[in-house]
Amino acid sequence: MEKLLTILTPTYNRGKYLEDIFKVLQQQTNQNFEWLIVDDGSTDDTKEIVESFIESNKLRIRYFYKENGGKHTAVNYGLKYISTKLTVILDSDDTFTNDAVEVIEKTYNENKNEENICGFTFLRQRKNGELFGKAFPREGRYNFSKWRLSKISTDERCDVFYSEIMKQYPFSEYKGEKYIGESTMMIKMSYKYDMICKNIAIYISDYLEGGLTDSSRTLRLHSLFGGMEYCNLCMTSGIYWRRRLKSALLYDTYGFLKNIKPKKLINDSNAPLLTTIFYPISIIIGRYWKNKYKL
Repeated sequence: MEKLLTILTPTYNRGKYLEDIFKVLQQQTNQNFEWLIVDDGSTDDTKEIVESFIESNKLRIRYFYKENGGKHTAVNYGLKYISTKLTVILDSDDTFTNDAVEVIEKTYNENKNEENICGFTFLRQRKNGELFGKAFPREGRYNFSKWRLSKISTDERCDVFYSEIMKQYPFSEYKGEKYIGESTMMIKMSYKYDMICKNIAIYISDYLEGGLTDSSRTLRLHSLFGGMEYCNLCMTSGIYWRRRLKSALLYDTYGFLKNIKPKKLINDSNAPLLTTIFYPISIIIGRYWKNKYKL
């Protein structure tokens, strides 16, 4: 029987943390899911650990190995093998509350007839029970770009997507780059779709030293095309004005570091005037970063 939900875990050298997820998934009050693990070229014992999970026959698990390319490429890879109605990304060093799948299915059943919805958003909490930021000002329908790229709700969340819609918006992959902001997918979705938000915490995380979030500045500076794409999306009209200004400056700076001519930056920009205004400042920042980060 087809499950409702795929829990997609992209992982890289995080084998020792997968045991925590395995235990939590066994404890789920609703087992209407499968666990799909995409190993992004790990060199630790991830494969052996996952094989032991599969041999235990306690959960429906599928495992795929690919060459290292970054989390976004692992997500794209995994999407090709998903056939369930819903998909949620669970990072390899995070976990769920024991009722997470139950809450997801209940929310889906309550809202499955809503039109132009791409998924559902829930809260995140730390292992000590403290929420990441504040709850949504209200539950119900909302738009990602209008809420989460503004001052309304900018905190970390847990997003569950309709799989077929998610497949229509894969992450861009640039040669030699291993990072792109996850919001790029969601901004593109928000042009056509809204989401349903619930003030229920189902996702548990604490950032690890050396993890993706911890090293994101370095990753961004070595993934400049991905950074430019994200910043350009954040310059579209309707986005909170402070974010648009910051994004314009970063877009120009990344472009300068990539040796892209100002004329092309302006022509490709979603906000040509802002791009023109901030370009002189971006040269100063770009030269500083080149020296500081040995680019």
